[in-house]
Amino acid sequence: MSEPRRDVTWMTAIVIFLWVVSLFAVLATQFPQLYLLATYEDLPGEWTQVFFFTTTLITSLLLVTKTNPNRLFFALLALACLYVVGEEISWGQRLFSFTSPEFFQRHNLQQEVNLHNFLTGPTATWLKRLIEIGLVAGLVGYGLIYPLLQRSGNRPAQWLADHGLPVPPLYLSPYFVTGALCEIRLFSFNEAEIAELLIAMALAFLCLHHLLLNREGQVHAPWVPATVMIGVVFLSLAGAGFVSWYCWNSPELHEQMTKRITAGQKKFAQRYCRYDDWQNAATLYEALLSKRPENRALLRSLAQTYKEMGDEQKFLATNGKAIRLDMMQYGRNPRQIAVNLSLFQSFQQNGKQEKAQLHLAKAMVESRDKVLLEPYNAGSFYWYGKCLQAIGDTAAAREQFAQAVSMNPRSKKYLQAYRKNLQKGQKS
Repeated sequence: MSEPRRDVTWMTAIVIFLWVVSLFAVLATQFPQLYLLATYEDLPGEWTQVFFFTTTLITSLLLVTKTNPNRLFFALLALACLYVVGEEISWGQRLFSFTSPEFFQRHNLQQEVNLHNFLTGPTATWLKRLIEIGLVAGLVGYGLIYPLLQRSGNRPAQWLADHGLPVPPLYLSPYFVTGALCEIRLFSFNEAEIAELLIAMALAFLCLHHLLLNREGQVHAPWVPATVMIGVVFLSLAGAGFVSWYCWNSPELHEQMTKRITAGQKKFAQRYCRYDDWQNAATLYEALLSKRPENRALLRSLAQTYKEMGDEQKFLATNGKAIRLDMMQYGRNPRQIAVNLSLFQSFQQNGKQEKAQLHLAKAMVESRDKVLLEPYNAGSFYWYGKCLQAIGDTAAAREQFAQAVSMNPRSKKYLQAYRKNLQKGQKS
């Protein structure tokens, strides 16, 4: 099957690819809140993936009805896409907002109604990494190496093509290869979501390419696949926008989306800080504080971005606000562990070490006493762990967090503290 290198289809596919990659790059560097919408769960970016995978599912089923040697491949691809679409929307949970059954809450790493999070979740594991390596190898092998070998007359590649493995057009190679690179997550910036979108687009365009071939293996007219590709992109974006709008305006789903956006803003702010992009981090922290203006942890985080940007006035004002809010609580009850820890962090941030150590010592005494007096309370071990972590005893803190998790395994707060501590221990 001949394939012109620079026909309308080729150019259209490359332009769409460059538009998608450039869009993500611009959003990541200039518009952090929009980048979050494009790469975070249950938001327009993920719904766009769902529509492209759905397109692949439908076109694969249509190809199964045609008489061709690739029917088995497209049947398997249809099953795979059915699974992927179901997993992406947690089999309807994200649309209809039903509660996860007890079994999923206990064993699913994200407490959702899906299967893949029984094995992989938000934390890095050897199994998750192994799956990623296999996926990267498969994408590069199928999307780039296989079509190049087949075009060069390689016998094994030609045998595979003759016996049911369709050859992807070379204009889809950028999608497969860039998707593989994003799957490696070199920047830890939610590139896996970009990878999923590019892979979904590549598979959809692959199926459309084969669906539009005539009996002689040629496309009827060069403008037809180009037009269809543009149409699929437009419909997928429109569909994602509509579903996102529906979820946002649904009373039950709106609250979940708001929580996810808030969690995403916090995570992305921390990621921008890792790359010293203080301006974008400050933008996200300011957005978070507009919802929770008295959150001392957020105030300290925002103060740090101002300090790194050299804005001493804003740093002192924001840090001072955090201290004032805590001192109000401290005046009512000077024995509160959380307040003393917060004051320790705020005073340490602005260089007042003597005051910082005073409040850390108070927090340590109170938390130690609380463990002795309330050994049945998981929160006692959690706060003692926080104090131990503050003084730098990571190993001892992990033991306390583990105890809190064992006493209350449903608590996301305790589990998150344990996982973060574990990651710190692995890095040190």
